[in-house]
Amino acid sequence: MSGDRDILVAALEKATIAFQNASPMASLLAQPDRSVLDPLAAAIDQCAAYEAVAGQVLFAGGSGPVIESGSLSSLLFTRSSWHGGSVVGAVDWLLKMLGTREATVVLKSAIWGLEVKETVLLGKAAQLIPFRDLPDSYLQGRITDRARTCYEGSVWISPTYYDLPGAAYVEEATNFPYIRQDGAAFQKMSELENRLDDLVILLQATAVGQPIVVASWIEYQDRDLEYCETENAFTWHLPEVHPRVSRGLAIEVGRFQESIANFDELTNDRRDNLLRSMDRFRLSQCRRQSIDRVLDLTLAFEIAVSGGGEQSPPNYKVSVRTAQTIGGSLTARQRYRAFVSKLYTLRNQATHGGQLKGKSEDSLNEIIDNCIIIYMNLINRLLSMNRAPDWQDIELEGIK
Repeated sequence: MSGDRDILVAALEKATIAFQNASPMASLLAQPDRSVLDPLAAAIDQCAAYEAVAGQVLFAGGSGPVIESGSLSSLLFTRSSWHGGSVVGAVDWLLKMLGTREATVVLKSAIWGLEVKETVLLGKAAQLIPFRDLPDSYLQGRITDRARTCYEGSVWISPTYYDLPGAAYVEEATNFPYIRQDGAAFQKMSELENRLDDLVILLQATAVGQPIVVASWIEYQDRDLEYCETENAFTWHLPEVHPRVSRGLAIEVGRFQESIANFDELTNDRRDNLLRSMDRFRLSQCRRQSIDRVLDLTLAFEIAVSGGGEQSPPNYKVSVRTAQTIGGSLTARQRYRAFVSKLYTLRNQATHGGQLKGKSEDSLNEIIDNCIIIYMNLINRLLSMNRAPDWQDIELEGIK
């Protein structure tokens, strides 16, 4: 490796002198042309560290550049220019990258619609923290720099118009593929993002009860392994209908931690079924019109308590199963059943008449708002069950 280092230091020093001679008044943003970079690329070609990985893929925050000497020569020269002209430091940085095969990455996510005051552990490698506590990084800085006060005090209106997030999700993943011949890094990144998608849906349906929006990105724990940090980008985790997030809410931390633990214990079939239900719940909160909110919210209930082969009318079946699953006193269960039944009445008006008749906006909001709370209680109860519900027994006895 010392031979590689000597070769690269000598070539980079020559390239620096050649650029200074050709452009004595150049600014920091000026870039050398190929007459300066080609000899540097030829030096990289001679290095054993480069030969070992030439033509392979390096995972770089969402993209996968192919390792080739032409691109590396430009990065090496820029690294030297941006870090106080340290030729040796730039060479050591390049050799460190070329010699790395696996690394620890951190999936970071900004969350609008949730307020967190202190760190919340969500397993061994994941946590929720206040956004302000995120360590400085390029993409964290982009969010902070672009944030501004939004219309009517909203915290998020679009991917280009938002205020500061109230929370951040952070998850570490070890042994992440750094340089490989295959797409293993992208598979691992997809797994991390899919897991985050599920957590976002779960968070909204079990703890927040209002729209939330998440933007995620991947960073290396060792910042020296960033290939070109300024080319990294966000992944927006948005529902099919983009919401408007009016405010950030605090949550019952213990309740959400329990929801995640219970969710992870479910069978795949039950998890998928409840995710479909919770996704409909999320969509109901993104809708602008009351009639659309009613339709999606009703569907969320129906998916959650479906099955069992019972042929009774949906209004009766869903309202009774919901009330019996949540449980509580007779008065409480009667109240749950009454509100879900009212929601179904609205749903029937919407599907058969195309509009909601005889209801003021306040009356509609009262039904919807109460059903949102009832739905969240229902989902948390279903998550806590260690086996699939026997709906016929539940309809008669409830859950003991």
